[in-house]
Amino acid sequence: MNHVMIDCYQGNERRLNDIRSVNNVLNEIVQVLNLKSVMPPFLLPYYYAEEADDDGISAFTLLCGGHITIHTFPFRGCMFVDLLYDGYFDVKKLETTLERYFLCVQQRYIRTERRFLDTSIPKEKIYNGNLNNPDFGPHIIARIEEPKGVTLENIYNILDEMPSKINMNPICRPYVLKSSVNNPRYLSGIVLIAQSHIAFHYDSVDKTLFCDLFSCSFYKIEKFEEYLKGRFGEFESMTIIRGSKHEHNIKNKEIKRRELSKWLDNLDGEEE
Repeated sequence: MNHVMIDCYQGNERRLNDIRSVNNVLNEIVQVLNLKSVMPPFLLPYYYAEEADDDGISAFTLLCGGHITIHTFPFRGCMFVDLLYDGYFDVKKLETTLERYFLCVQQRYIRTERRFLDTSIPKEKIYNGNLNNPDFGPHIIARIEEPKGVTLENIYNILDEMPSKINMNPICRPYVLKSSVNNPRYLSGIVLIAQSHIAFHYDSVDKTLFCDLFSCSFYKIEKFEEYLKGRFGEFESMTIIRGSKHEHNIKNKEIKRRELSKWLDNLDGEEE
């Protein structure tokens, strides 16, 4: 169960805000990396953030035993991409595809194997409870062996109620799908929360449930862990520190603001 988390910076603002580009890249990743998808891409422009700098596009497609998610922050020139899949894929091809579409100058990625607790991840990337900077994106990855009550309806209900229980803001209703109509191996579910996501994938052969909660801003990790334990009992987890909003990557911020809102100058002016 391969999982790659890519944080991309200094991308092209217009392309990061172009819903067709995001749709096309999701389809191309599936094709180029020879992945098995179980649904077409779902895309949601999100322009209701508390801070306008956090507006952008959230998108996903469910795979056979995994998902691709993209969360763009056009004004900040960055995006966060996840690819979780039960099978091998070429990370270099993924990076190349993202760079070609969004012209990202920097790409930082973490790759991990989800079927066991991966000790090869650099220690500085693992959250230990001592990080004082609230401006980062924690990503909890959890593995639950032989969980009880894993049904399509239960996964839907959990994804539907979990955001409010852990003080997150859902921006769509959950999607829950079987990997195939007949004899499906996987049951997958996902819900988008404000510029991030919660996802579940249950492997009915290995009797293992994989869970992800990624947020592009800080949240109460303990609330999520308490909720998950209350639903499924003991589990194995790790919290990975990903990129942040990276205010320092927004160059000439006030100049860009004026450029983007220059049309306002013409509202009260007289024609020359």
